[in-house]
Amino acid sequence: MAKSGRSSTRKANNRRLAASVFGPAETARAERLSAKLLELAKQPKPETSDANMEEDADVVEDEAAEAGDATAMDVDKTRPASKRIGRKRIDKRKQKKASIVFPKYSDRVKANKNKKKA
Repeated sequence: MAKSGRSSTRKANNRRLAASVFGPAETARAERLSAKLLELAKQPKPETSDANMEEDADVVEDEAAEAGDATAMDVDKTRPASKRIGRKRIDKRKQKKASIVFPKYSDRVKANKNKKKA
């Protein structure tokens, strides 16, 4: 008969495997990762591009001031008011109605009563 996952022998085998096979593999992986991180930490940090961007922005602002305020701040000008077009609704496709229409039950019952009375 097969042993279930709850049996004591199965649990003991799993613990033994974890200690003898998977344990050393995990420690080796942890050592590799820590060595890699230490190597990255020892390297000099590269300059960030944020400092370069700030310098470029200062140069652009200086050039714009020299060119004149009329052309420098075109972004701040308000656009002429345009009529806002309302949201367009998406037309859903209408299903075709069946060409054959069966009478409702209540209509049939009324028709039968009328036939019997007549």
